[in-house]
Amino acid sequence: MKVSIITINRNNLSGLKATRESIISQTYKDWEWIVVDGGSTEGDRDFLEQHANEMAWWCSEPDSGVYNAQNKGIAHAMGEWMIFMNSGDIFHDKNVLESVFAQEHSADILYGDWIRVYEDGREEKMSAPERLSLHYIYQKNICHQAIFVKSAILVASPYDESYKVLADWAKWIELMLKKYTFEYLSLTVCDFSVGGISSGTVQAFAELEILRKKEFPPALTETIETLEKTGYDDRNISDVWKLVRQRNTYRRIIHAAVRLCRFIEKIRS
Repeated sequence: MKVSIITINRNNLSGLKATRESIISQTYKDWEWIVVDGGSTEGDRDFLEQHANEMAWWCSEPDSGVYNAQNKGIAHAMGEWMIFMNSGDIFHDKNVLESVFAQEHSADILYGDWIRVYEDGREEKMSAPERLSLHYIYQKNICHQAIFVKSAILVASPYDESYKVLADWAKWIELMLKKYTFEYLSLTVCDFSVGGISSGTVQAFAELEILRKKEFPPALTETIETLEKTGYDDRNISDVWKLVRQRNTYRRIIHAAVRLCRFIEKIRS
């Protein structure tokens, strides 16, 4: 199986129907669909039972949050790649998977552009950077539904459930710091339905502060914040790490010089 499409749902039958239609309409057919429903009570379970033959695995039971549900899906996925397309989110067009997997990819994570669809029907095109950097990811997230991740990575290291709304953001930071490779897809992957738990909530802003302090090494955070103050727009990962290493080298030289001076003074006295 090439790609596992995992859908998280709870009491969003109309969104679940739209997501299903988007998936089964794909011209590329080497996929499996996994649905993790959080114990819906408004007809969603009946719909899943009716279409059970289209799914590789599904469940309908309470969970402790969206990332707990996503980790359930990860545990049952059999595809080489994973993508999360939650209820209400859809692939941008029927050719998305065909466009992505018409060729092999050596990178660990693939990401593309997306459309934000607001509750009033308004749409906004969002473009991901062609070269993802720590400076960028420190400031902005990339739409979860526009990212394909090699399944082995998420199986070995699932989402951190201590984050209730930003575990995906924390995951991209973790993978960048571990030197996994990212590849930009020059296409719009999904239409993302705005209004989920991570959209402008107090919890999201609180977790963002925790995320920056917890996931980024202090020296790297300080370097990135310095870049922001100087108005520098972006840097690739190697440049940022080069600055950190240089600064650490300078610090070691200064400390060694101070110790040498103290040693010389001690000998003279």
